[in-house]
Amino acid sequence: MTKPINETPFSPMSGTSFPLFPISMYRATINLNHDLIAQFCRDLVKNNIAEYDTNVKTQYTTYFNKKVQEYTEEREWFKDFSDIVKDSYVDWLTGEMGHDFSSLSRNDIHLFAWINVYNAPHSHDCHNHPNSLISGTYYVKVDKHSSPIKFYNPNPASACFPMGNGQDYEGQDNMNNIIINGFGHHQHEVFVNPTQGEVLMWPSYLNHMVPQYEGELEEDYERITISFNLYHNKPIDSNETGRNLDYSFLRK
Repeated sequence: MTKPINETPFSPMSGTSFPLFPISMYRATINLNHDLIAQFCRDLVKNNIAEYDTNVKTQYTTYFNKKVQEYTEEREWFKDFSDIVKDSYVDWLTGEMGHDFSSLSRNDIHLFAWINVYNAPHSHDCHNHPNSLISGTYYVKVDKHSSPIKFYNPNPASACFPMGNGQDYEGQDNMNNIIINGFGHHQHEVFVNPTQGEVLMWPSYLNHMVPQYEGELEEDYERITISFNLYHNKPIDSNETGRNLDYSFLRK
């Protein structure tokens, strides 16, 4: 017979806990010549960006220069990079999210990539990537002193209702080089310190930033990355209703 509640002050139910609305992140190592690519990136930014870009905040990136991006896309290593990233995108979204790519080719996947060379106290404010499905970064040259990438819980209320003891803890297994503010599944913000050659991919809506380098900046400090956005064509069902009209006249 169960004792009355007043005789057993601590009376929890026999329940279970499970994570709700989890967010998947992809992590892998890409098989490319990182040193060769790093040299290409630093030369490109030094010779083609800094000479005309007077804004110190944007001198480190090729994001705003279409001609430089097109020149980069013609390199053989970039073609390899593009193929591997697109195939990984297909593999991840097929297994993790149930997308069907069986009627598509690589050319049906849009990859927009840009180079970033941090060699000063650069930083990148909190942002996400609209008009994209998956975003990511290839870490061409980093070390243990490089600034991490920081991700935020997309539920802003999580910061107002903290769970756990609020201490940082190191993850285990595939969570190496990751520090999480929060406890268990109740994560408020996550810092990832990738190693050279690693690639991270995540849903584009996820807010993230690169904090400014802390500590004394070494003269040869470099953090070289290639960031990118991905999305793909999706077949349209029942698209022949009504009367067809060719919209090419809108280009005039």
